[in-house]
Amino acid sequence: MYKLTDEGREYLKNGLPEKQLLKLLDKPLEEVVKLPKAQIAIGWAKKNGWIKIENNVVKLTDEGKKAEKEKNVLEEALEEVDKKGDAEQEIIKVLLSRSLIEETKEIPLKKISIWQKILSIFSKKKTVEPKEIKSEEIAQLTPKVIKTGEWKNKAFRKYDVNAPAPKIYAGKKQPYVQFIEEIREKLIGLGFQEMKGPLVETCFWNCDALFMPQDHAARSIHDVLIAKNIGSGKLPDENLVAKVKATHEGGWITDSIGWGGLWSKEEAAKLIMRSQGTAVSARTLFENKDKPAKYFLIDRVFRSDVIDTKHLMEFDHCEGIVVGENLTFSHLLGFLKEIAETIGAKEVKFKPSFFPFTSPSVEMYINYPKFGWIEVGGAGLMRPEVLKPLGVEKSQVLAWGLGIGRLAMLALGIDDIRMLYSDDLDWLRNKSLVK
Repeated sequence: MYKLTDEGREYLKNGLPEKQLLKLLDKPLEEVVKLPKAQIAIGWAKKNGWIKIENNVVKLTDEGKKAEKEKNVLEEALEEVDKKGDAEQEIIKVLLSRSLIEETKEIPLKKISIWQKILSIFSKKKTVEPKEIKSEEIAQLTPKVIKTGEWKNKAFRKYDVNAPAPKIYAGKKQPYVQFIEEIREKLIGLGFQEMKGPLVETCFWNCDALFMPQDHAARSIHDVLIAKNIGSGKLPDENLVAKVKATHEGGWITDSIGWGGLWSKEEAAKLIMRSQGTAVSARTLFENKDKPAKYFLIDRVFRSDVIDTKHLMEFDHCEGIVVGENLTFSHLLGFLKEIAETIGAKEVKFKPSFFPFTSPSVEMYINYPKFGWIEVGGAGLMRPEVLKPLGVEKSQVLAWGLGIGRLAMLALGIDDIRMLYSDDLDWLRNKSLVK
């Protein structure tokens, strides 16, 4: 005795895949293969002679038109198995090969009376032409076929390896994450060490240690994001705080006159969302002093800005510093050009600029096809007002901060920085780095 499998019951209710296919023809093969169970449907429909593929279009044959209007032997066999638990032996073999039925030892609930048996002898019954069923071919290699060894004495149905198939999208890294990881690997390959720092930072490290005056416009609510209702941060050791205070108020021993006025500890202890990766550079310089080294950071920073195709309020900063003696401005430009080349920027230029913590300073621009020249970050040589309070006495420090998102726009060939965080599946599946 036999019973229907879950797949068999589905086909009994909705029709065999090859029969369902007959209602959706005269369509391009690329569309047909995207349909559920398309491979099964196309295979059996071609085997039965119901369809033909011409000019990459699936068309119905005369046999297919005939089959569309009437039940075939497999459909009738599914009904018989569902009702009686058995069918013609040749058809049973086909149903088993397609895993539409399975053998069972259950005893049927309904017994057939003697009169039903007599009537069944005289009832008309459709015979099966052997040529219609190719029972010796295996269409699908199932665990059962392997365990029973049934495959050893049967042929496997041939497949057209050139036939179009549904596209399978393998797992891959998000394009922007992939870009960041490549930049990280290249910087490590150039001998840089990665540094880390907190996202919620004190004004001391984000501004004061970098010689930004406490009345600087960047500290206003129009630029830096203030962290409210969480109290104040903890300042570092008093010796460092005293040096920074003296540098701001009168220049200390840096040959500078400072900013003048009174420097406030309370203002320095305020907590903000980190607005620049240079805050982490200041922490790193204080810890390592004059030790020659190269450091980088690729991490999130926050600024109050108008969101558009080139600006976000939350974005990634690529911060870098090089510590060593006898470093010059030419060394700095060389590092920046090297970074630009790694992301495929063919045209790079520099424009003089001003930053409180570097001198001389420049802004770096790359030529983007749609927008023309766009500014991607700033750089310069660290000022003595920054270095001496932090304990860097003999070395010079090259420093830069680049908007990694704008560099990614060029590498990924996109025109809107917001696409870096898109959840568009087509973009995520098909976008790759422009080489």
